[in-house]
Amino acid sequence: MMAKDLPPRENTLFKRILKCYENKQYKSGLKHARQILSNSKFQEHGETLAMMGLTLNCLGRKDEAYDNVKRGLRNNLRSHVSGMCSDSFSGQIRNTRKQSNAIGMRSSGIRITSRY
Repeated sequence: MMAKDLPPRENTLFKRILKCYENKQYKSGLKHARQILSNSKFQEHGETLAMMGLTLNCLGRKDEAYDNVKRGLRNNLRSHVSGMCSDSFSGQIRNTRKQSNAIGMRSSGIRITSRY
């Protein structure tokens, strides 16, 4: 399920997550992501999980962030948001010296975003 397939209320919340991330309002973005994921229909929404992971990473919660990005990519690998998350998160992984993981994630992010 992609962000555009979300119902209007959740879609509005997802757009707020993106805005909060762009404006570095990470705690607000995290709150909006949790609102979407609290709905039982969207507990495994890939794009929301991936954005939640990026947001957690910016708040310094690296292990939790990695798990969320990984779950998000597993649930929705083909969206442009997942490609962006994969690409930018690979830079964070590279900083932790996990080169093989970073290379794989970077190449998949580039492959996904080049389609859009």
